[in-house]
Amino acid sequence: MEECDLVMKGGITSGVVYPHAVAKVAGRYRLRNIGGTSAGAIAAVMAAAAEYRRQQSADKMSMDGFTDIQDLAGDLASELGTFFQPVPELKPIYDLMIAALEAKGNKLTALVRASFSVFRGSWLVGGIVALVGVVAGILICSAWLAVLGLVVGLLVAAGLIGAKLYQLLNVELPEKNNFGLCPGTQQPGFSKPALTDWMAEKIDSIAGLTSGGKPAERPLTVGDLKAHGITIAAMTTDLSSGRPYQLPFQTEIHYFSKCEFEKLLPKRVVDYLAREENRRPFSGYGLPDDLYKLPVGDEMPVLLVARMSLSFPALIQAVPLYRFDDEIKGKDGVIDKSYKIRKCVFSDGGISSNFPIHFFDAFLPGRPTLGITLAEYSVERHGDKFVDLPEKARADSRALAVRPPKGILGFLMSIVNTAKDWQDTLQTKLPGYAERIVEIRLNDKEGGMNLNMDDKTVQRLVDLGKEAGEKLVEDFNFNEHRWRRVLSFMTVMEDELIALSRNYDKSAPGGKFADMQLPEILTAYVPTAYASNTKTWRKNELKPFVEKLVEMGREAETARNEKRGIQNGKAVPKADARIRLIADADRVPQSSSNSD
Repeated sequence: MEECDLVMKGGITSGVVYPHAVAKVAGRYRLRNIGGTSAGAIAAVMAAAAEYRRQQSADKMSMDGFTDIQDLAGDLASELGTFFQPVPELKPIYDLMIAALEAKGNKLTALVRASFSVFRGSWLVGGIVALVGVVAGILICSAWLAVLGLVVGLLVAAGLIGAKLYQLLNVELPEKNNFGLCPGTQQPGFSKPALTDWMAEKIDSIAGLTSGGKPAERPLTVGDLKAHGITIAAMTTDLSSGRPYQLPFQTEIHYFSKCEFEKLLPKRVVDYLAREENRRPFSGYGLPDDLYKLPVGDEMPVLLVARMSLSFPALIQAVPLYRFDDEIKGKDGVIDKSYKIRKCVFSDGGISSNFPIHFFDAFLPGRPTLGITLAEYSVERHGDKFVDLPEKARADSRALAVRPPKGILGFLMSIVNTAKDWQDTLQTKLPGYAERIVEIRLNDKEGGMNLNMDDKTVQRLVDLGKEAGEKLVEDFNFNEHRWRRVLSFMTVMEDELIALSRNYDKSAPGGKFADMQLPEILTAYVPTAYASNTKTWRKNELKPFVEKLVEMGREAETARNEKRGIQNGKAVPKADARIRLIADADRVPQSSSNSD
């Protein structure tokens, strides 16, 4: 059976497209590495569970788990509206949000109309004040008093509503509910499972771990997948540290509060995580009294991988974790090390990378990494084509749609979306990337924040996902992909080697560093960092290796000049991509002696 990797984009309810798409791909390929963000992370863990079940079975071609994934489409069609369950105290905000999202006309009018139901008590008090003023005005024949009564009544109602909103948005939402309306677990007043409860149940059943209708004794873990050659990956964003992380975590630097996690995850999953040997003694300083070291790597539940990636801001609560902040020094440089523990708020992975197509990548891949992305449908651009797998290689700026922002809110959202998505957007257009990414185009009533889509709309998204999977299976050409990839890679590598060869024998352009060239730095310079590397290694291994690269760069520049006619004044085509050093989302803060 052929093998592939698979990456899926985030999109809240747009994830409805993934069940049939995943099943179609799995019908041809064994899934080895699976990743995504937010809704894409949910699809990724479900796909990983299904592949785990297939690899566990005697029949390595079994599609039982993927058949179960296809059945998820029915659940999504009938239960989608029940997955997002706000905590009772924040239900007014949720109801207002739904009213604005579902408004067919002016959203402000819809909000005011909804407020009569949501804040009926405040409106009632304001109405009584207005009524008293109007009646008094009638009794003394004063129109001005009647009008004043109406105005005062309106101001009273508005003031009460404003005070309530302030309390909800500035205290309840950030301080008590981790900046989200819905924790993901079942809330009072709801009879059906919420999103995280539903995910936990489905992961077990798809993986074949459910026995007699009862959940497994312990959750499916990253290590369970790894034992069968399956890797899962997702993005999350630590807003407190201002950085992304790739999940699962690989280093034990975080703690969690059992009480806080019980609000976000099923109890059996929390019980698995809260091992007594990992409990941290209570130390005060405003910290919870039930901190445990978070199991990471192979021991991390795949459910937690998905949950930490889908904390969509304001809608789904962020995940609170704790770690040492070793930059805190304290008075006189001496403090109890527990004082350095600070709360970290982990929100949606889409804040940092909503389509992490770079997952599992290689310069020259041995198997394809297929991608499923989501885009905005435009009739003038796309006609009746709602699913597309590009055949032609196009990486110039004209490959991007022009969508001017509308209004001040649209302008602000464009700033946010451009800042977080530009790199993913451009990378998906590169040769060697674009031809392996199928694009599903949705209109403004489909997916996204449309939390109450009707059955017909959900079924249409399911069908689009099925078509996307078919295109990846039938139309993707791995040999063409490798051809484009090797050309892209060689062009970029050639540029970098030429730059290295040009700078190798150069000294710094003046100043106190001008007396040393790179060959001397490699062998004679006394460094302050990585000083443990021996002079013998630097002379016999490092310098010869760099010199071979320099030689390759000089040969490449000579060949380029000859073949591309530099002498005749012709320009050398620029590469569409470049190699650069960037921080890895797996990188963790350096631990110090003060950390556990």
